[in-house]
Amino acid sequence: MGRNLLVIIVMMSVFNMMSQEKKAVIKTDLGFLSDYNFYQLSYEFNIEDKRSFEVGVGFGSESGINVYGLSIQGRYYISDLTPKGFHVGPRILAIYAESNSSNRLGVKDNTFGFEIDALIGHQFLAWDVLTIDPYAGLGLALVENETEFGFVFGITVGFAF
Repeated sequence: MGRNLLVIIVMMSVFNMMSQEKKAVIKTDLGFLSDYNFYQLSYEFNIEDKRSFEVGVGFGSESGINVYGLSIQGRYYISDLTPKGFHVGPRILAIYAESNSSNRLGVKDNTFGFEIDALIGHQFLAWDVLTIDPYAGLGLALVENETEFGFVFGITVGFAF
């Protein structure tokens, strides 16, 4: 009897969660996995009906280098309420990279850089819980006193609740 009651409570909770208005998304960016072995986890939360804010952390490694990142992004949803529809907004990335090996003096080489992007995308909401968000835009990066301007794009997949 107690086990059946527990199953009923869990099912009611899941159905209730699926029917509620979504206020937040936990997601990962699939754009850097193949090229840079970089993994990012982000949390997007609703500020107002058409505005949200996203914070992300990431880490990865490539050919003897460890990379750590932090991102913040503001979003304005043009066509719908958060967390679905067309959105625009700025994103700021901060990246720290450190060599796995030390030089002759026992010091590891490292560098710090940042990037500012102007993004547009469309976040789809499937089955009322799965988000798929392809995005693209222009970015300006500064690493070791060198500036680079270019096209940025990616796709995130997440869980809305």
